[in-house]
Amino acid sequence: MASINGKTETLCIFGHPVAHSKSPAMHNALFDALGINAAYLPYAPEPENFAQAIQGFKAMKFHGANVTIPYKTEFFNADGTARLVDELSEISKFTGSVNTLYWKDGIVGGTLCGTTTDPYGCVRNLEENGVNPSNKKIALLGNGGAAKAIAYTLVEQNNELTIVCRSHDKGEALADGLNQVFANRAPKVEVAVFAEFASISANFDIIINATSVGMSPNVDESPLTGDCLHKGQVVCDIVYTPPRTKLLQMAEAKGCKTVTGEGMLVHQGLESFKKWFPKETENKTNEELTAIMRKGMQG
Repeated sequence: MASINGKTETLCIFGHPVAHSKSPAMHNALFDALGINAAYLPYAPEPENFAQAIQGFKAMKFHGANVTIPYKTEFFNADGTARLVDELSEISKFTGSVNTLYWKDGIVGGTLCGTTTDPYGCVRNLEENGVNPSNKKIALLGNGGAAKAIAYTLVEQNNELTIVCRSHDKGEALADGLNQVFANRAPKVEVAVFAEFASISANFDIIINATSVGMSPNVDESPLTGDCLHKGQVVCDIVYTPPRTKLLQMAEAKGCKTVTGEGMLVHQGLESFKKWFPKETENKTNEELTAIMRKGMQG
């Protein structure tokens, strides 16, 4: 890390716990490589003090921040309006989640904005692996928080999306919400349940697992059976522990292209970084920047 002086900008990640976070290593590596006089630190305020921590962030004019569990949902009043920040992005309003704080138009101390870059990490991860996630027929497994966020970006990219989940009613609720937000776009988001998915699974170009099924320690579990996978399909799993999940192992055996979840963390972090330092990153490729971040994570 470069020497800290009177002009050093401060950024951070808020979480509880947060000591395990790889974000400081990723972002500090970018500061060093790009010659940015800034430092990124982890902070773990107690839940009862989180609102005060955000007030301190504002008062001290931190340059930006990430937010992780359990604080991503703390920026919303009961009616969905902004709390602790001045503005919320449309995707944060829809998902009810914030993972990035930044100042509007780069004016530190001005209008504080909250957004989430988490779902864009999934899209960029696909792109990095040679998959164009637009104008495709995509099956998204799950209807929880991660699925909700990723679904928003997939519809935004003009894909034909089907939500696959256990409860048809819960899937319909998510599909209806997306169809309202993107009312002028066709085709509409569809819903299927896992029990019927095998009969329609061959229709999809891409299958994305946005559930936690298969995550360590339950490494022998998969959200799908082998008869749901077909040669030539792209199968992506957002689970990254283990890197090669049971689902991906089955997909490989079927002749599918597989994409692990490891790249999601790096790409969502890069999207945050671009919010904070747009000028410093505008002439750099994603490949250049993510290579620096990965090296930083490795120590």
